[in-house]
Amino acid sequence: MTGTPDLSVVIASVNGRPYLDACLAALSRQSGSIAAEILVADCVGPSVSNFVRVEYPHVKLISFGERKSVPELRAAGILASTGRLVAITEDHCIPEPDWTASLVAAHARNPAAAIGGAVDNAATDRLVDWAVFFCEYSNFISPVVDGPVHDLPGPNVSYKREALGDLEDMLREGYWETFLHTRLEARGQELRSDPTVRVLHKKHFGFWSFFRERFAYGRAYAGTRNEFVSRGRRIYHLVFSPALPALLVLRVGRRVLSRGRHLGTFVRALPVVFTFMLAWAAGEFVGYAIGPGEAALQLT
Repeated sequence: MTGTPDLSVVIASVNGRPYLDACLAALSRQSGSIAAEILVADCVGPSVSNFVRVEYPHVKLISFGERKSVPELRAAGILASTGRLVAITEDHCIPEPDWTASLVAAHARNPAAAIGGAVDNAATDRLVDWAVFFCEYSNFISPVVDGPVHDLPGPNVSYKREALGDLEDMLREGYWETFLHTRLEARGQELRSDPTVRVLHKKHFGFWSFFRERFAYGRAYAGTRNEFVSRGRRIYHLVFSPALPALLVLRVGRRVLSRGRHLGTFVRALPVVFTFMLAWAAGEFVGYAIGPGEAALQLT
């Protein structure tokens, strides 16, 4: 590729070769004529890095010999990218065939600093995988809003190059997208959702492995949030964290109902969803109490 790419696609690789292969294969079959560079930031090791070099030699590979958090991997890819637009996805996501073309078109239509879209479930055979999906992506089930929003999905979001200048310090420090997007909005930038921009989430979980991960995510979130709230607000969140499971389940249920899809599956998965929300709430309690620790390194 010569010149500046229209789009850079950054993939955080933490789940191993089969997941990454499915993601890269989908990106290799994109429609349209978008000049795109693909960057994989990996910390799995030689089983992935050797595979990428052989099977996808056009991909820019950034390899780490030690475990990195997903935000750290994303940051490494973003800082090495050169495209006019930078899109973020993860190895467990499969972009739709028109994903790159839809991203470029969406940015051409809108001045928003960040544009994201839908995340739909492709791991549909097991109830535990549905429960994971509802916990993580209920806000991004198709059809998503077409317009300004305050939340965009980490594995289906894109940025104009100039907007990333406002985020470089937070990228280097490994913040999750929630905090990056809060920074953009605080500086008057718009976040926008576009229903034409869609990826499929396809990842399989064990019940206890996700229970532990959900606890870690809650702790990482709350521990990082401590940096942005007053001591009084921190105590408030700490005291009321036991009420979170019911509140979070209600919120997810409302989202599913509003989309008019998957309601029966959500009802069947409800006991598992509630258990995972208990893990999140316990993680938040610990995060507010003693900080994030190394929780971010446990997230995939």
